[in-house]
Amino acid sequence: MNTAWSTTTRHIVGVGLVLLGLCIFYLSLSVLPILIVTALSAFLLTPIVQFLQERWRIPRLIAVLLSYFGMLIVVFLSPLLLIGPVMQGFTALAAVDYHIFWDNTLTWLRTLLVDVRIIKLPILTAPLDLSPIIDPTLQILRNTGTMAPTELPSIETMLNSLQSALSVTFSLATSVVGTVFSWVLTLIIILMSAIYLTLDSAKFVHYFLDLVPAPYRLEVGHLLERLKKVWQSYIRGQITLMLIIGATIALGDMFLGMPSAFALGIMAGMLELLPYLGPFLAGILAVIVALIQGSTYLGVSNFTFALIVAGFYLTVHQVKDVILVPRILGDAVDLHPLVVIIGVAIGASVGDILGVLLATPIIASGREIVWYLYAKTLGQEPYLLQLKKQNLPKQKAKSK
Repeated sequence: MNTAWSTTTRHIVGVGLVLLGLCIFYLSLSVLPILIVTALSAFLLTPIVQFLQERWRIPRLIAVLLSYFGMLIVVFLSPLLLIGPVMQGFTALAAVDYHIFWDNTLTWLRTLLVDVRIIKLPILTAPLDLSPIIDPTLQILRNTGTMAPTELPSIETMLNSLQSALSVTFSLATSVVGTVFSWVLTLIIILMSAIYLTLDSAKFVHYFLDLVPAPYRLEVGHLLERLKKVWQSYIRGQITLMLIIGATIALGDMFLGMPSAFALGIMAGMLELLPYLGPFLAGILAVIVALIQGSTYLGVSNFTFALIVAGFYLTVHQVKDVILVPRILGDAVDLHPLVVIIGVAIGASVGDILGVLLATPIIASGREIVWYLYAKTLGQEPYLLQLKKQNLPKQKAKSK
């Protein structure tokens, strides 16, 4: 008895399976961030688990539990290590006399505008008179007095607002308790799911490849290896860049006499997670600190010191982009900066902070998938050269 389906039936069932998959994906959008964090946790810790298994001969279950226990220790201890430098930075900023800083800024602006009212350039026969533009601005600055000290509210005002403050505090505390419970439950779900995913990661790959028709399994397996390389290169490279940039900025700031150099180094390292935007924000933060506080031992003005700091940060990130990024990230995530910036903007609008962090590896992965589909559409073998190289050692071994 022939039980084979007709071509029409197979097409109908195939379209139905695709629609079912899209429906499941749509229903899973609310928990998609949890699934992504779970998959990333398992992906990050799988090499550690394999190392413990191969080097120390530890059973896989014990290796998985040790890896996740170590990850939890790092996650919970990291904020404690950062509290000191961050509080040091806030204390330094709080100690600044902003009234004096405001007065000095106004004085500097007035002096600068007076000096450039009339500019004498060698290429012009007559001086360039900018007074029609500058004089109104100078008048506004002269009318702007010093910053008045902030007055404390009266006792009556404070007592009148106490009752409403207590009610707001109670409602806020209730909301915070519910939020904390939700976060704890989410963390438990992520942790348990990631442990099971790490234990059976190899099985999931085999299950997926078993669904692929036999003639395509080799090239689809090669595609999965390329996608794995993209994510490994990105994650390993980002961690390496964070450590290098954080240490370089901290040491450089200490050498220049920057207050809170260690805290600024940590901030610069952490902001490396945001492509292009993070280094810019780290540089702006350092320039603001340099303008407000100046150097602890360099005998230059705050403005000159801010220019030195800006030049230092620019040099560090130029060296990173030209030398470190190609060597550390390699060709796996070799994307044009414009593509990355647009991808980060789209990721921010679609997935908030998670979309920003994962925009680069997702774009690189999409490039690999599109290249595979494009080659198959043209009737070409996408990984013909790589597959020949893989089969060459096997053929030589058989011939021997």
